[in-house]
Amino acid sequence: MHTVGQILKETREVKLYTLEEVEKAIKIRKELLIALEKDDYLKLPPPTFVRGFIRNYAKFLDLDGEKLLAIYRREFSEKKHKPYIMDAFVNPVKKRKLDITPSRVLGGVVSLMIITFFVYLWLQYRQFIGPPPLTVISPSDQLTTDNPTVMVEGKTDPEVVVMVNSQEIPVDSSGEFQKEITLSSQVNKLTIVATSKFGQKTALEKVVYLKR
Repeated sequence: MHTVGQILKETREVKLYTLEEVEKAIKIRKELLIALEKDDYLKLPPPTFVRGFIRNYAKFLDLDGEKLLAIYRREFSEKKHKPYIMDAFVNPVKKRKLDITPSRVLGGVVSLMIITFFVYLWLQYRQFIGPPPLTVISPSDQLTTDNPTVMVEGKTDPEVVVMVNSQEIPVDSSGEFQKEITLSSQVNKLTIVATSKFGQKTALEKVVYLKR
């Protein structure tokens, strides 16, 4: 009596199918098909899978799957079947333990220094291409006063030069500035200009009305 493997192989060859074509059609790897045709069950997965292989292969070849399964049961005792264990179960991937070593610590410190350096360069670049910040706290725009002087005060960056109508105002280490300005007419236009060390400027205007 022919074995399951012989029947499958002979039928495949009669129908002129290659193993590659069968593999593509029923999604069973070529090496498993070869083992099945050779009745080499030790190279196949457990019987549950083998029965599925036989059904699919038989259906593809238009054979009686149940008849082939009956032959399989007669020629092979599941009790004697040595289960095929895939490598993934024999040698599972071990989780790598992250070891903290001096070289890793040094690498982390160096990486942090490099990141800090590039952040510094970026901030310097932003400062170079962008105008300096300027906030004028006093006087408010459209202020009306009977005092012949007005206090100009505000905040900017420490290295910025601040001018009010071409008069320089000292800027302290925190970026704050203030200066008393004399009002020369009834309508006084105050132009406050902040200039960075790279020549970028920010200007604000305030109008102060003097009552006489």
